[in-house]
Formats: sequence, structure tokens, C-alpha cells
Amino acid sequence: MSTSPLVSLIVLVVHDDQRIGVTLQSCIDQSMHDVEIICVGGSMPADPAFAERRAAKDPRVRIVRSEDSSAPGLRRTGVSAATAPYVLFLEPGDELIGGAAGDAHQQAVAANADIVGFADATGAQDGDAVSERVQKARNTVLHEENIVRSLFPANAGSHGRVTGFLFRTELLRTVYAALPATSSDDAVEVFLACAAAQAFAPLGEPAHLRLSGRGSAEVADASAALSPDLGSLDAVTAIQSIVREWARHSPNPEPLLDGYEALRLSGVARVIARVHRAPEARQTQEIEPLSERVDEIDIIAAASTFAPETLPTLTRLGTRIELGRKPVRNVLLRTNILTTGGVSNVLRTQARVFLDAGYGVTIATHLHGSDESLVPQGATLVEVSGSSRRDRLARWAEVCREHEVDVVIDHRVLYSRDWPGYALAARASGAATIGWLHNFAGRPTYNGTDLHTLLHDNLSALAQLIVLSPLDVAFWKLRGIPRTAFLPNPPSPMLLGSEGDVAPKPAPVGRRLEVVWWGRLEEHTKKVTHLVEVARSLTRLGVDFRLRIIGPDWTDMSAAQLSTLVTRRGLDDVVDVTGPRHGDDLLEAIDSSDIFINTSIIEGYLLTIPEAQSRGLPVVMYDLPWLLPVQDNPGVIAVRQGDANALAAAVAALAADPDRYSALSRASIAAAERATSYDFAELYQQLVSGTLPAEYSPEPTLEDARASLELLVFYAERNAEQSAEAAKSSASGPLRATSAPRSIGQRVEGKLTGIGHRVLALAPGLRPLARRVKHALLRS
Repeated sequence: MSTSPLVSLIVLVVHDDQRIGVTLQSCIDQSMHDVEIICVGGSMPADPAFAERRAAKDPRVRIVRSEDSSAPGLRRTGVSAATAPYVLFLEPGDELIGGAAGDAHQQAVAANADIVGFADATGAQDGDAVSERVQKARNTVLHEENIVRSLFPANAGSHGRVTGFLFRTELLRTVYAALPATSSDDAVEVFLACAAAQAFAPLGEPAHLRLSGRGSAEVADASAALSPDLGSLDAVTAIQSIVREWARHSPNPEPLLDGYEALRLSGVARVIARVHRAPEARQTQEIEPLSERVDEIDIIAAASTFAPETLPTLTRLGTRIELGRKPVRNVLLRTNILTTGGVSNVLRTQARVFLDAGYGVTIATHLHGSDESLVPQGATLVEVSGSSRRDRLARWAEVCREHEVDVVIDHRVLYSRDWPGYALAARASGAATIGWLHNFAGRPTYNGTDLHTLLHDNLSALAQLIVLSPLDVAFWKLRGIPRTAFLPNPPSPMLLGSEGDVAPKPAPVGRRLEVVWWGRLEEHTKKVTHLVEVARSLTRLGVDFRLRIIGPDWTDMSAAQLSTLVTRRGLDDVVDVTGPRHGDDLLEAIDSSDIFINTSIIEGYLLTIPEAQSRGLPVVMYDLPWLLPVQDNPGVIAVRQGDANALAAAVAALAADPDRYSALSRASIAAAERATSYDFAELYQQLVSGTLPAEYSPEPTLEDARASLELLVFYAERNAEQSAEAAKSSASGPLRATSAPRSIGQRVEGKLTGIGHRVLALAPGLRPLARRVKHALLRS
């Protein structure tokens, strides 16, 4: 061996572990001879004679005693005893493979690195996020703040294992000098080392390190009073002042502060996960030590960010805020962004109703770019923003307190995955949350997402769930959500402006038939390309007509794309894709039309139906049987879903029958009047006070169960068709074309297990239909 070793291999010798022999032998067998092997143990190390025999045979092996037998204490003692410029920690059962020490040292010297990460360590613990990021950074040398930014990024889980790195010895001495003498942890040491380092280099193939799968949190004094997770959290909390001081002297402190927050909250999340896994009867007791250490917003933010599966447990452990428990003075309406879209229009009308009834109204958004001119006079617009989820949740709770919010109406429940955390944060601020679902319950099935599971698991965080139809109420009650009711959407300005001002339309006799469609040009739910097929069918039927398609571009379809399809089908003379129209221009187009046509495959309320009927237009549409605006509505003709030829035939037949047309026009006006007859001021007052009449929350019937299952079959099959088409267009072979849809279907099948069991309990005779659901989902 040369005068001085190049790497100190520090082996932790623990009193209850007999695997030290494997680890020590792997150090002795290293191809790099210039190492020292420091065996650090407490007062009673395992099999001291074994280590002593090795030391007698190999002068590179030294035995060092430590008064502190915890893993951090052993590491600190080992670094103090090290004489090499680099150190590498090993725990009982870990093995250095081949030339690991030499390769790591070579990489450190070549990159002038303070830390070398073993990107190919095998046997690392599940959830070791830092090890995963080292793996991804195989060929990337990082410098200064980019080390923390990459290995401990904001809003990402952070737990480093100290045995996965080669460290510059002086770097660790700096870290240990800053650390409290009695508090440390693997993740803390790795984090501070990364924060103090100037350069980091990963060590890739071939494999260099085989870890035992046992973390340092377990290589600790068995008499420790705290659980390992709470002890780790205390160690992270203990360095907060150090991090703030280092950040104060840093030219770019954000990565350090963000990384520390991620480290802290992921530690909180591990404690929450332990509580979540505990028997339910012990969970309240288990969470008390955590509640004594961190505030409720930290707990909610940690769970929302790193352990969302634990949110139902936090919901159960807290106290539900019931509607009606106190008078409601202030309401907060929550959405992504305030625009002219459908959800925003509903929210704005709700705001006006609440304002007119004397409530204070706050509108909270989460995205930049809201149109402030759309805020009703008297309402307050706030944007809930922040660089991290914790910051946004804290800001949310602050808004609830500042505006003395009693009830939150959340319009994002179907459009975001973070709403459960906001419901819990509102609860922590004393506000109940009402969730508003803006589409039919089958939408997640049609989309092929896991949103049903998220909703089912977390809807109990809400004081009330509001849906848009009685069948939706049945669906969610069958899924075990009893606090579900339906309410109609409030009328749009066009609908209100048409009250008492419209006469029935004259039948289109002896002239060209004018057909109109308006909405956003979305193919996924509104199936706007079906309009082109309807036009082709009308042409074949010899109908003299013009079809106007009005609306803005959407993510999956544009006016230009649709116009190209029209041209390809040779329909330029009869189909006019006009783009968006507003105000009087839109009214002029509607009033000069004879029939409103609708091709949607799924909707929640579809205000365009009562809007069209308020101008006297009969409606011809694909069947949406749950839809409230079409219930008991003789101004609507519905045909089988997706049958463009049947839709065209219904339009042609109606245009050829003047008496029937006139009857439907009169029925449309009457239906529109019913749509505006609701007393929304009274309904919303009843909603926030928890006194909605029972008629808005009907109990499921056998027919409801049957209809729900039939519709779930339909949407599962439509999802399968879409997935297969997408796979065919992107895959080079038939195997790829069929694998993705089946995966989606299997996920959806799992989501519907709960409703299936409840339906079969209600009606065992539906088992054949339930089997159809399962088979359809598996085909998808």
C-alpha cells in the first residue's frame, strides 16, 4: 500500500447483525489496493474476533470504537478516523463489486467531484428517490446549485441513502461540523453534502455496489423511543436553521430552500403513510406525535404531494364540517381560470345569485390569465398561486380565513387531482366544501382514467356532492357517497334574454332547410366530425339544406381541420364552418336556423339545448338519456347514439312534416321556460344551509342500476374503440395496437367493482348484465 490510502471504506459494525463478514470481505477483495478499511462499532460490535482476525492479516483493516452506536454516530466517528481524501460508507450486508472503489475514485478525480453517485447500485430500498435520480443522471456531471436541484427537486419525494455515494472526506467533515451532535439521518447528511458540494458525478455501468436493502434508519439503537420515520423527521427539522443560513449566503438560494422543503415534507409523508397502514383503531393515537411537530397544512401538503393515497385517512381522522352547522355569510367559488367557457359561465351566474341574495362572494382561480372584466360587480377575484403545493395550500387556507369563508363550492372536482387537499385545507380553516361535478358519471370510464377511484376514495372529504341529473345521484349513491344531490345549471344570459320574447318558428316549407350546431369544436366528447357525416346523409336523402357549424377551435379539432374534411367529402356547398360567434352575431345565426342538431357522446347539462329551444328551435340529437334538459321534453328528438344516418333521417322527416315541426317548436319554447323557472336564489340558499329538499337526492332504484350498468358498458366499449384506433395509427404492429386498450380496460374494471357489488346486492337478477360490463371492460 502507498504511504496514504486514496479511499477510506467505512464499515458500520452493528451489535445485532452478523452479515459483517460479507461486507468486509468485499472491501478486502477490491482491485484497488490503496484503501483503508475502518470498522466502526459501538461498545459491543458483532463478532469482534472476526474483525480482529482480518485486521491481523491485513494492515489496511482498522477497528474503531464509537461511544455513539447509532448509525449517524458510527459514520461521524469513521469520518473522524479516516485518512484518505475520499470516504465510502458500507452497512452490514452491503457488497462492493469488483473495482468499485477504484472506479469511483477515478471518476472523482477526473470530474474533480466532491460526490460520486453509484448510478448502478442494486438492492436499493423502494422509494429511495435520490438513488433513482442518480440512476437517471448516469452521464451528467452537476455543479453547485444544480446538484440539489437535480437530486432534491422541488415537489418531488426526497430520501437519500448515504451508502450510495463516494464523498470527499473534507466535505463530510464540513457537514458534520454544521450538524447538531445528537441529531442526524441518512437523508440529512446526503442533502447537506449535496448543498455544500461544488461538483457531482454519477458512476454508471458496470455494476459496482450491491446494497443489503436495509437502510440506516434500521441500523440504529434499539432503545430509541421514536419510530424511525419520526426520528428522521426530527433530524430534518433540526437542520432548518443551517439551511436558512446557507441560503442567506447563496447567490441562488431557491434550489436549496425548495429541496429542503421537499425533503421535509416527504419525511412528513412517510410518517403519514405509517399512520395510514396502522389499524384504524390506532390511527388517532399514531398521528398525535406528528401533529405535535408540524401544522395541519404541512400534513395536508405532504400527503397531497407525496402520499395521496393517505388523504382518505386524514379525512376520517378529522372532524367533518356539516352544512347548516352555522349561518353562512361568505361563499368561495373555486375554478381553474375565469373565461367565457361553460364552467366559468355557471360560476359567474352562481356568483350573481349569491350576491343578489346578500352573501359575500370570492372567486378563487389557480391559473394566470383570468378575464377580470367577467367578475360580477361586488365579487372579489383572488389567484391562489405559489411555487410549491405547500405554498399554494397555505395561500388557499389564508384566503379562506381572510375572507371569512363559510362554504367553498369547488368546480374543479372533475378537472383536477389536487382538490382533496384543498377540501381538507378549507376544513382546517373552518369552511365546508361542496364539490360540483360538471359531467355525467361515466366520463372517467369513457376517458379510460383512474378518476373514478380518486373520486370514490376522497369524496367523503366533501360536505356535499352536487351532480347534474338524478341518474348521477343514483350512480354515486351506489358507489357509497350518500351526500349526493342534483341541481340544474343556472340559465345562461342568452336563455334569460329570450324569456317571453320568442314566437314559434314557421315550418321550413318551400325553402332551404337551415340546420345549426354551436359549441366548442371538440371531437372527443362533441363528435363534431359526425356533423359532416350527417350532412353527407342529408345530401343522399335529397334534402335542400345548409348546415352551419359555429364554435372555437379545441385541442383535438380546429375549424381548419373540419373545413378540410368538409372539402374532402365534397360538401362545401352545404356545410359552412364559421368559427366562433358571439352576442348578436350568434343570435342572428340561431334565429335564421330551423333545427338545432347535437352530436355529443357525453355531456353534463348541455345548456345549448335550452338556449336553442328558447329561440323556438326543435332539437335533434344523439340520445343522452340522463340529461336533465331532455327529461319530459317533447321539443327534442333523440336517436341511437353515434348513428349519423339516423340523425339525418330524423332531421329530414321533421323538415317534411310542417305540423310536427310547429308542434316541436312550441314544445321547445315551453321547455325553455321551464328551464328558467327554478328559483336559484332559494336553491342555493338551501344548498349552503344543508336544507335541500329530498326530491333533489332520490334513492337509487332498480331501473337506475340497470341504466348505469348499460351506460358503463357503452362507454367502456367506446373507450376500447378509441384506444384501438389510436394504437393502429401509432403502432407498427398488431401487438402494440391491442396492448394499450386492454390495459386501460383492466384499470376501469377495477374502478367499477364497488358499484357492481352494490347493484347486485340491490338486484341479483342483473348478474348477466354485470358480466357484460366486465367482458366489455376486458375487451377494452
